Amino acid sequence: MPVVGMAPRLVHGAYLLYTPRPMHGTTHVSSRWIREKILFFVRLLFCLALTAATFPLSAKNGQFSTEPEYFEFDESLVEKWKESEVTLPPYPKDQDLLPVTLPVTDTLKIYIDRASLSRGVDRVARFTLVVESPSGARSIFFDGIRCETGEYKTYALGTSDQAFTPAKNAQWQRITQPAINAFRFHLYRNLICDTHSSARAPKELVRLLTQ
Repeated sequence: MPVVGMAPRLVHGAYLLYTPRPMHGTTHVSSRWIREKILFFVRLLFCLALTAATFPLSAKNGQFSTEPEYFEFDESLVEKWKESEVTLPPYPKDQDLLPVTLPVTDTLKIYIDRASLSRGVDRVARFTLVVESPSGARSIFFDGIRCETGEYKTYALGTSDQAFTPAKNAQWQRITQPAINAFRFHLYRNLICDTHSSARAPKELVRLLTQ
């Protein structure tokens, strides 16, 4: 193969001039090399475009983000529950008393005064409750049940003069479940409150008690 810059070679009294020619297969190798380079740059540009598209999403929550990673609960923004003003109802009449079915193991009978049923804007169900012992003695309460918290409050007690007297130091109390005569728990779980822990409307309660 001739070397660039070397003089022609004398063979049998004649000079042989070499003309440089490409080696066999050079054109094929060069075309494949070009295609590979083009493919490499296409892949590189695709990766760069993909990175540019996804970077804002990752940077949004990155160290340079101005958005907080979490939000602190501000209790001051929550609407505070406020109990409504309560007016005592008239003393119950026997014709307005609706019997409430209790478990057979209970020894008491209870009735709800349909005329006293209400549901306030504070979502409390209020009603007059008559509890009767096996001997026939009656205790009368004007109660409220707050379904969201499972609490009750006795606002007033019935007297022998057929009147209500306000309960002293009336407070919301947790509704418990005694072994027997758990009448307030029964009212809370099976009658007054619906499956969403909301107080039922008076008409709905009357329907359930008279069906």
